[in-house]
Amino acid sequence: MKELFSLDGKLYKYCTFLCDILVLTLLWTVCSIPLITIGASTTAMYYVLTRLLSGREGYISKDFFKSFRQNFIQATFLTLLIFGAAWLIYFNIANLQKGSLLLGVQFVLCYELIIVIIYIFPVLSRFNMKSFQLIQTCIFMANRHLLTTITCFVLFISFIALCMYQPFLIVVAAGFYGWLTSLMFMKLFRKYLPKMDTSLEYTNAELGEMEDAQKADKTVDDTDMTNKEG
Repeated sequence: MKELFSLDGKLYKYCTFLCDILVLTLLWTVCSIPLITIGASTTAMYYVLTRLLSGREGYISKDFFKSFRQNFIQATFLTLLIFGAAWLIYFNIANLQKGSLLLGVQFVLCYELIIVIIYIFPVLSRFNMKSFQLIQTCIFMANRHLLTTITCFVLFISFIALCMYQPFLIVVAAGFYGWLTSLMFMKLFRKYLPKMDTSLEYTNAELGEMEDAQKADKTVDDTDMTNKEG
């Protein structure tokens, strides 16, 4: 019984995990309210979750906002691009005649857009790429790893259905979906970068941490030089 309630016990770990999910979902929800920032907040959520799964220590809110800030411009641009593509595909499907060859093309484009949406923000949270290179990478990975893609899509639909049936699950839905899919994404990402858990060079937010550290070192060096001159 004593071990159950200890800091190393399973109950404490489960409670800590649940609290982390609640906090992360709350941060994601608040930061997604303007809608155009949903990409940046999703990227930040995946950054925190993949960091936790990599065994790196940190603070949920601090890591979330660091990634949110570092990836904000690129994630928002990608979000607007996705919204624009979704509207264009919907417009074409609604206005093209049945039986048209172009209608079939639109459904193919719709499929590609969905798989890009599933992958793009998790990939952005871990890798430093230009936007169109990122899109190409997501299309390649999503079509190559169809089992992961289908599983993520089924989970997404399932969580939406659960939230519609039991609205109170909204408070943890995004966090749990992110956690479950992060388990799959991390396994997939390691196939391309086996040492990604120990390397900091590929993550946008972590590149920001390195830049901050370099600035801090420079400040210390400047301070030491001033003291010697004084």
